[in-house]
Amino acid sequence: MERYSDDDLQEFSVRIKTDYKEAKNELEILQGQVRELSETMSQNFGADMGENSGSVTSMELLNEQVLRKRDSIQALQNAMLRIQNKVYGTCAVTGKLIARDRLAAVPTTTKSLEGMRMQASGELDITAADVARRAAERREGPNKIVSKIKKPPPPPRKPSKPKRKKPGRKPRRPVEEDDDDII
Repeated sequence: MERYSDDDLQEFSVRIKTDYKEAKNELEILQGQVRELSETMSQNFGADMGENSGSVTSMELLNEQVLRKRDSIQALQNAMLRIQNKVYGTCAVTGKLIARDRLAAVPTTTKSLEGMRMQASGELDITAADVARRAAERREGPNKIVSKIKKPPPPPRKPSKPKRKKPGRKPRRPVEEDDDDII
């Protein structure tokens, strides 16, 4: 498997660390805005319907931005783990090196352009035969873990008791009307 040199990985690491620090700062700012808006909403909620709907929309947008930023931070952390494991810059699909230009544009990517095209075209639809073949290539066998686990027999079933019928509602007696009371 191809990989970038340790010097290259160090270079990528510096870039990812600076992006990580920026993302953490942006996340703190967004979280501060969410806190501020939620305090404002709790104090003035119910005063003006138009203002309330605008505040709710703003809160939803801020929460979406917070979620995106958290995903970005997680992706940067995963990239740092790949650098530490010395697999950063290797395509997860093809196993070839990802182009430096692509890594410069998207430092958290795990696929080369060729791998992205293969995935989009459906060439990566893996069948059970492919899984078995790959496992055999790794000399593990396709069901190594599963074959070691023996399932206990199911517990014996208890004889079920016949269900008793629940008594239904008794029909109501029709009320007989007296013609004497009619005016």
